[in-house]
Amino acid sequence: MKYLGTIKNENGVLRMPDQFTQGDSHESYEAIAVGDDILLIANPLDRKRLERVDRIAQASISDHKTTLDGLAK
Repeated sequence: MKYLGTIKNENGVLRMPDQFTQGDSHESYEAIAVGDDILLIANPLDRKRLERVDRIAQASISDHKTTLDGLAK
């Protein structure tokens, strides 16, 4: 996974960071909510791929919570 930067809302238009345009270029993306986070996934997004994204995201969240719990002790 690679962090690309912050998306800014400028007068109702979402502005992507400059790094977002590097690499693969897509015209549209699927927006998926995972908890309070929004994931942008390149089209097309089929059910099997969506289930995989959800499984990986949930595992990542669980791992992160475990790490934070360990640091809190």
